[in-house]
Amino acid sequence: MAFRVLLWSRAVSFTGDGIGRTALVLYAAAHGSAAVSLVLLAVAVPRFLGPVAGALADRLDQRKLMAVCEVGQAVVFVLLAVLTPSLPVLVALAGVAGCFATAFVPAGRSVVPVLVPERDLGRANALLGTAFTLQTAVGPTIGGLAVEAGGSRVAFAFNALTFVVSALLLTRLPALRPHGVPKGLWTETVAGLRFVATTPGPRALALSLFVVVSFVAMDNVALVFLVEDRLHGSAAEFGLTQAAFGVGMLAASGLLTVGRLPAVGLLIGGLVLSASGTVATALLPTVLAVAMAQIVAGAGNGVENVASDTLVQRLTPRPMLGRAFGAVGTAAQLGSAVAYVIAAPLVSTLGPRVTFIVAGAGCGLAMLVAVPALRAASRPQLPASTH
Repeated sequence: MAFRVLLWSRAVSFTGDGIGRTALVLYAAAHGSAAVSLVLLAVAVPRFLGPVAGALADRLDQRKLMAVCEVGQAVVFVLLAVLTPSLPVLVALAGVAGCFATAFVPAGRSVVPVLVPERDLGRANALLGTAFTLQTAVGPTIGGLAVEAGGSRVAFAFNALTFVVSALLLTRLPALRPHGVPKGLWTETVAGLRFVATTPGPRALALSLFVVVSFVAMDNVALVFLVEDRLHGSAAEFGLTQAAFGVGMLAASGLLTVGRLPAVGLLIGGLVLSASGTVATALLPTVLAVAMAQIVAGAGNGVENVASDTLVQRLTPRPMLGRAFGAVGTAAQLGSAVAYVIAAPLVSTLGPRVTFIVAGAGCGLAMLVAVPALRAASRPQLPASTH
């Protein structure tokens, strides 16, 4: 029952995220590719504090922490809806929202082993992955239509409402208090970083996620310019193309709920699908064909997410789990930041199609990093101490 509450909360919030993100990108795109990169970078930069957020998740009641983060994001999007701000204010508010999202992520992922038995972790993560796909499958479609029909204010306001509903649902969870006696925040943060740096499995995941996201996240900047400038699509068609990525994630996550496949093999297979779909996006001539390629790329991303979360949960002792998710998530966000810095000049000078080809090629590099490291960590030994 408790896991079901978490699942519904995430489904509502993720749908709003997709609406709000689409509205942010379209709002910023009026100022050019650099503005889109700036807004996405503002959301990503706070994720660099993931290790600190993970330490908070391991020392606070996670139910309260998650609810506060949802309310904080609701306030930010209410301000966006009311102010329809200039670019500097938009970037600042996007950064504040990113801070609340950063604090939420390690708590939201580390509670799963508390709510479900170990044998069901893969299925539970796949169900959460299915909920996450609403962010990319349903949210962008609604967001693009909302911007066309009523402007960015409507999309921002709807996203704020979903955060409020999610916070109310989270209050129905049982208390999720920390294990053991909390030490100093900095001490616990450093211990988490040391665990990930010295434990083969989490270290391999962090490194491979950094590499793949450094390339693949460039499509978040390039897609709007590919659809609107090269393919002459509308805002609604951009939303639908984004949603196609989510459809692929949804299909992949749904299939993973019915079986128990090896997580390492799933991660490698996900990288192959991501690379194939991303390169195909660069080569196809119509919005519909690009949407089909994005379905393939989205399926790869969905498989990667489920495999990565399951591996972290199985390779990490419970008292360290929030910090492990914080550190691994920070590696991915560092990759996002690299991608957003590189993407704007690539799109401006070489165009969105070349940007997608570069992004797809990066998945191959990530496989070269991930495969040998994860094979070596396939039978990990957890350290005796978790402090």
